[in-house]
Amino acid sequence: TTLDGIAVVPEASTRVPLLMIHENRGLQPYMLDVARSLAEAGHPVVSPDLLSRVGGTAMTVDDPTLTTRAVPVETHEADLVVVFDAMVERHGQVAVFGFCFGGEMGWRLVTRRTPEAAVLFYGIGPDAAIVSNIQCPVYAVYAEDDPRVNETLPPLCAALWESGTDVVLESWPGTKHAFHDHSRSERHAPEAAAAVWERALAFLG
Repeated sequence: TTLDGIAVVPEASTRVPLLMIHENRGLQPYMLDVARSLAEAGHPVVSPDLLSRVGGTAMTVDDPTLTTRAVPVETHEADLVVVFDAMVERHGQVAVFGFCFGGEMGWRLVTRRTPEAAVLFYGIGPDAAIVSNIQCPVYAVYAEDDPRVNETLPPLCAALWESGTDVVLESWPGTKHAFHDHSRSERHAPEAAAAVWERALAFLG
């Protein structure tokens, strides 16, 4: 199967290329905006459409229930490894940037590969037993009001502490899951979103 996706290349590629992993409904307009913003900051961005195996993000227009759950998580993981390896072969250095489902998949990816860094928003962490595989710095962003995700954090934090992983993990007060997403007015927290964006870019260097 061939994966579709996007590549956004800045006029001046001054910073590390990014493998951006989208949220569970694919490359929606918000994700395209994020890719453009990252490119404006100097990062070349590649983001595969992980819904390609079920018709692509465009299928969500006719089927609002379609999400990345339609494909086994192991398949997503394998697809991302292939894309990551191809990017490393071409660019040498690659960092990872993921949101929601993409944050979860980013955690999984960094247990199998070693990017320059990873910035992961609201991602459920990997199995505690493999956290010690992580060999890159991670900036992990969470919302204060996000019960489903946050209930998974205590074992993740314990495993990160035990393994000595280079990680900055932040929970932003007064925010909900997807608070960076400007397309979701009921969740968007503009001040927190702007602040975390600046921290994320600084973390990538």
